[in-house]
Amino acid sequence: MWKKNTLSGRAAMIDEKIKHLKIIFTTDVHGNYFPYDFRRERWSKGSLERVHAFVAQTVKESAGNMLLIDGGDMLQGEPTAYYFNSHCQNTRHRVAEICNYIGYDVAVIGNHDIEMGKRIYDKYVNECSFPILGANVIDTATGQPYFQPYEIFYRQGLKIAVVGFITPAIPHWIPEEIWKGLYFADIKESAAKWIKTIKEDVQPDYVIGVIHSGMDEGIVTPDYKENATRETAEEVDGFDLILYGHDHACNLETVVNREDREVPCVNPGCYAHNVAVVDVDFHIDQQDRVVSHETNCSIKYIGMFYNQHALSFKRHFSYPFHEVKRFASKKIGTFLNRVDVTEAYFGSSAYIDLIQQLQLNVSGADLSFTAPLFFKAAIEAGDVKVCNLFDLYRFEDHLYTLRLTGQEIKNYLEMSYSNWVQQMASPDDPMLLIGPMKNNPERIGFKNFIFNFDSAAGIRYEVDLRKPKGEKITILSMSDSRAFSMDETYTVAMTAYRANGGGELLTKGAGLSKEEIDLRIISVTEHDIRHYLMDYIQDIGTIAPQPHNDWRFIPEDWAAKASERERKILFDR
Repeated sequence: MWKKNTLSGRAAMIDEKIKHLKIIFTTDVHGNYFPYDFRRERWSKGSLERVHAFVAQTVKESAGNMLLIDGGDMLQGEPTAYYFNSHCQNTRHRVAEICNYIGYDVAVIGNHDIEMGKRIYDKYVNECSFPILGANVIDTATGQPYFQPYEIFYRQGLKIAVVGFITPAIPHWIPEEIWKGLYFADIKESAAKWIKTIKEDVQPDYVIGVIHSGMDEGIVTPDYKENATRETAEEVDGFDLILYGHDHACNLETVVNREDREVPCVNPGCYAHNVAVVDVDFHIDQQDRVVSHETNCSIKYIGMFYNQHALSFKRHFSYPFHEVKRFASKKIGTFLNRVDVTEAYFGSSAYIDLIQQLQLNVSGADLSFTAPLFFKAAIEAGDVKVCNLFDLYRFEDHLYTLRLTGQEIKNYLEMSYSNWVQQMASPDDPMLLIGPMKNNPERIGFKNFIFNFDSAAGIRYEVDLRKPKGEKITILSMSDSRAFSMDETYTVAMTAYRANGGGELLTKGAGLSKEEIDLRIISVTEHDIRHYLMDYIQDIGTIAPQPHNDWRFIPEDWAAKASERERKILFDR
């Protein structure tokens, strides 16, 4: 728990009274509406059901002085979200119904909410009985915010302002047709503007920033800064509290701004395993003015929270729950062998090459790029159901086909493997770039994001672990033994995220500007990759996925020794 007094110089007053405000904050729920893992067909922790149980109990103790806030990325992530977005188009959006039932007061839009497309996020926003904020999302036709920029709440005579922002990196991750007509302004600059407006027009007693952008680090380009919460807290005066998300990192810390004021910044993490609970005590003088306030922040684990309110939620949403369960449990084919994503870190794998083959088939491209999307996931031999595809492909990405030269392909792969492996001087040296996790030092993981560990299909190549960054890749030939040329142009299939500059493999890696990337695009699929995977497996029926073995780490004996050692470090816990 963390405590601070945000205003100094409060005189001791005999008749001073205290008014209390309680804030509960969730973020990055990503489809976890029910405490059930539809991918593994078992009960699980977290979910909006648990949030409802916790909030409903808290309301009894804090009636009339509470705010319930969400930080975005509500509409994507699990079979639930996929089903509600794709199969419930003629009914009220189920997620809006759930959030209305719980009693959210306000939320901010998230990048994965935008990714679902205008039809879906507009429907969701319109059907929520609370405002969805996005002050820095500008409608280019009007020059005004597309989403509501802020909301004012009155609690016990106190005036509370809530202003919301979203990461401006969206155009570099999501196809333009999804966000066309919108401009995503810099968070810090937008915050300075709206804080000034709110202070002048409203004179609130307390200002809360809700930011769908991580604390710091992330991708920084001349066009945008992905994670700007720390920068905004430090350089924009006027926030009394910042609630943030996007980076999925549970965190509670104090940031001192340029006016030497302390701003508490809280992120409860993802999937509704935790909620942030903020208690604010306002000291009121005899003229009913706020003299000072004290803010106490904590993060509460609610992963297994259960009471009569959880039971009421379960009963109320029993029908949509069973709708999703029927959809997710539908058999679509049979695997004759197990596929495991962890194999993908150590060489060619059946898991990755199943997706590569699908992308080559759908696109007709010469090459395919893809990366693991889970640190650890597998599909067992036997019946394959719809739910299993969510362990095979995580996002609702469409498939793009671009033109790249041989040299650009090599440079792209050089950057990918530099994110992934390091230079070895002996077989006893570390191979993978792994180490203690930043937010959990007791756990070992990858130093970089695994979703940027692209490998290729359609070519044969070697990755020399002895070579330095930028010199590891040797492309031997096309997969069908035709010659590969650095000067020739090839067609390459990749995800929408990658084709829009995500991970910077096309920009910093291949050396293309965002404008050049757009000119290289040949085609975009009508449906998302998971849709084609479902059709592919249904059409074949019975599959024995195997690695293509078109690429390898060399020296092979070094890689084998390091792989055996590092598998244990990463996965034998």
